[in-house]
Amino acid sequence: MSFFRFRRKKDPSRNYLNRMAIGLGAGLVKARDAILNPDFGPQGAMDVLSTWMGQEIAKELLHQKVITPASSAEEVLEKLLEEVRIAEDLSIEMEGDTAHVVVQNCLICPRKVGGYDLEGHTACPVGGLVRGAIGLVSGKTPQLSKIDLKTGEICKTDFALK
Repeated sequence: MSFFRFRRKKDPSRNYLNRMAIGLGAGLVKARDAILNPDFGPQGAMDVLSTWMGQEIAKELLHQKVITPASSAEEVLEKLLEEVRIAEDLSIEMEGDTAHVVVQNCLICPRKVGGYDLEGHTACPVGGLVRGAIGLVSGKTPQLSKIDLKTGEICKTDFALK
């Protein structure tokens, strides 16, 4: 019989994966009816789940004082990219309460990076991560208005903060 025990000290600078898992679990429970609806589709489910994940990452960014409650959407996005590294090139343009997000060279695309056959669907978490993080810090609820994903190319997501 073998017995192994592993211990590690808590490293606050590495809590992002933990926070993403917490957000995933919360999103599954809170939005299970929408996610399980076959008409909602994989991208719709990912949008909801990754929004919860983005909120949890923002909580960690706030906890570590990487951002503050007064941080602009641009500052939140910059720190999100710096800390979590979701894409090589991501831009955001704020137009009133509407955010236009453009992703190039994504680092977490399930199809392009992960190599998964999604049977003609998309399941991009970037839009939700960004919406969740910016929404939590701004205190506004992100509303998805437009999504235009071309896996492995340039993906665009628009959302309103109200």
